[in-house]
Amino acid sequence: MKEMELQQNGFIQRENEENRDLIIRMETMLQSIELPLVSNCCIYKVPQKLRKLNEQAYTPAIVSIGPFHYGDKRLVSMEDLKLKYLKSFLERTQKGLGDLIGYIKKSEEIIRCCYSETIEQTGDDFVKIILTDACFIIEYFIRSLEWPQEDPLLAKPWLRCDVKLDLILLENQLPWFVLEDLFNLTEPSSEVSSFFDVAFHYFRVHFLHSILPNEANNSNFTLHYFHKHYQQYIMKPDQVSMQLHNLTDLLRVFYLPPDRLPKRGKQTVKHLYSASRLVEAGVKLHVGQGYQSVLDLQFAKGVLTIPRFEVCHWTETLIRNVIAFEQCHYPFQTYITDYIILLDFLIDTTQDVDTLVDEGIMTNTLGDSNAVAKMINNLCLNVVQENVSSSYVSLCTKLNRFYENPFHKYKAVFMHDYLSTPWKITSFAAAILLLLLTLVQAICSVISLF
Repeated sequence: MKEMELQQNGFIQRENEENRDLIIRMETMLQSIELPLVSNCCIYKVPQKLRKLNEQAYTPAIVSIGPFHYGDKRLVSMEDLKLKYLKSFLERTQKGLGDLIGYIKKSEEIIRCCYSETIEQTGDDFVKIILTDACFIIEYFIRSLEWPQEDPLLAKPWLRCDVKLDLILLENQLPWFVLEDLFNLTEPSSEVSSFFDVAFHYFRVHFLHSILPNEANNSNFTLHYFHKHYQQYIMKPDQVSMQLHNLTDLLRVFYLPPDRLPKRGKQTVKHLYSASRLVEAGVKLHVGQGYQSVLDLQFAKGVLTIPRFEVCHWTETLIRNVIAFEQCHYPFQTYITDYIILLDFLIDTTQDVDTLVDEGIMTNTLGDSNAVAKMINNLCLNVVQENVSSSYVSLCTKLNRFYENPFHKYKAVFMHDYLSTPWKITSFAAAILLLLLTLVQAICSVISLF
């Protein structure tokens, strides 16, 4: 037995000697690899299968934030402006540059672990990027409240719009805790006391009109409402953790239900009839009322209630990046993805878009119904969904049963085949008229015989 062990050991030693160079090279490679702290990762490169569908929706157009797009020649022109905002932030806080650099350096390893990819920049370069970009965002958000005259960014509407879109991109983010900690160096005003408040004010006008009714224009009301909404999730131990990770995450929170997150089952929604087909079957469409999430669809007594939503030039960029974030960070809490998949079922053609617009449910500022239908149908391509909100499963089951009721189904077929377009209505009316005239002629012929 010992002889066999010695022979095996000798064989292994000879194999190791022959492969020694390869072993050394691979061991060197493994030593240079650091296993990421997955739990800290919250800023991701968009998966290629999603990115290839619309590169522009995930790529900054004017300003780079963080390390992923740093150095892009198209974005270099904003670097000088970011330094001016950094200088203004230092004057505002009365802090020395050394204090801020020291804070970033102390948190450098934690910040690096927030990114899904290995960061190419060295220590000093990485610290410079994070500090400059963080101070730029905070100073810009504060200035958006104060609105100083002749600000180089605020004075140009087209530039403001491009920057706003760039700040929601998943690849163009900084960790939330960095922004929060640096903001706490400023003197809070009576209007805003936290970075959450100032970030809310920055995004409110452009993104919250699709969630609340006209009262949402009251900034004090909406700030109180959403601050309470956000705190509810944090205080409930049975809820998914709502600790914010970045600005894309903040926008996702805005769209979640205000009371509690719906339970999720293992089922997925495989089919739902389109909006126009449901209307043909007798379903009535109503606009949601009151202070509710845009995700809150209800069906009862033949009435489908859908909260009002708007489709405009920034819709695709916002939704694509939130969906990409859910795919990467919340794969089992894809609440926004659930909603878009439901819209994808409801909207198949331009007729479905027109139906929702006519009922006041959708506001289409793009003007082109075909463009809206095409956009919504493409938003969830290549998206993986493991489960879905139980409330949506129940909703779709009820709607499908309503449509497939024989009376409703034949009514829908009749409406679709004969009354779905002006030409079909005209043809049907002409056929009925011709039938009536033929009947009258037959009756007259019978009468004349007697």
